Amino acid sequence: MTTKKIAALLLPCGLVLGLACAREGAEVDSSDPSDTAVQATETELPGTDQPGDLNPVEAQIAVDDVTIGKQVGADGVIPAESQGDDFAPGETVHVTMNVGDTPAGSQVKVVWYGPNETKIGEETKSVEAGRAQLAFQSTDTGSWQKGDYRAEVWIGDEKVNQQQFQVVDASESGR
Repeated sequence: MTTKKIAALLLPCGLVLGLACAREGAEVDSSDPSDTAVQATETELPGTDQPGDLNPVEAQIAVDDVTIGKQVGADGVIPAESQGDDFAPGETVHVTMNVGDTPAGSQVKVVWYGPNETKIGEETKSVEAGRAQLAFQSTDTGSWQKGDYRAEVWIGDEKVNQQQFQVVDASESGR
């Protein structure tokens, strides 16, 4: 079978599939940011037809360039020399991300986990109109034990990133 014949057969199938997947009344007034804002959860929901249900690809586009480190610059970004994943007890852990493609009013959540998958904190922030960067920081880490930790980043029902880090002796925290 030639390429043209295959394309001729696939085109109608694609059109039918596209029409079947189209949502009725899916028009959104882009001038009202509340129509596109999403609430962050910690549970991925099946489908994309309920409030807070996001397409995973759209979620990845909305929140990207997630970085972990020790200090945040004036521009809201962690400079290269401050990036790293080893922290001493008591050091603040910063997580920053680009939210320039995120609808205003959307909720972004960072959930902190410690050793043995213990949830040790969370913070949710709303994206302001025109904001390009969003920064989160850990709670007081003075009581954190040495071990493996992670920070999960959520928008809507989609986990878009997670940053692994360690709490180590002060002599090893420069990395």
